[in-house]
Amino acid sequence: MSWEIMRTETAPCECGEGTETFTFEMDDWNRTQSSTEIHCPKCQQKKQREIEVEQAREKKRDELLQRAQQLTTERYLLQWLALFAGMTKKAAWERYTGGSGYPALGTFYLHVKHSGSLGKYMEWCLTNDLERSLGVLEVKDKEIDALLQERAQLWRPSSVPL
Repeated sequence: MSWEIMRTETAPCECGEGTETFTFEMDDWNRTQSSTEIHCPKCQQKKQREIEVEQAREKKRDELLQRAQQLTTERYLLQWLALFAGMTKKAAWERYTGGSGYPALGTFYLHVKHSGSLGKYMEWCLTNDLERSLGVLEVKDKEIDALLQERAQLWRPSSVPL
């Protein structure tokens, strides 16, 4: 399998002092990929700063999520597991999903099977689906909500400071 260049275009860069080359490629299975080469030191530095800002934003988002997950586990894990204790898998699925949505019942069964037990899967759900889990628990935790809200605000900024 090899990638074949389908199109290459060269145009002036953003600042007008250099050029950018856009390349579009396709393989034997009609998968595509594209790339852009910047041939301008000024635009290359700007792009590098944008990448660094995006990486810092993603790192901050990850830290906020990890803190929210940690607090959720510390404060609500026992209450969460007690909510599903002694239930059948179907009853646990109904309580967790409200009887519809993701995961479907069959998928829920597979997740439980691959996790090893209903308790282990529900523990995973608590930390990996925080909003839904806290909603099922009917918990309003201002600190966790603030962390998740701050994280959501970092999703796509209106402008990137350089």
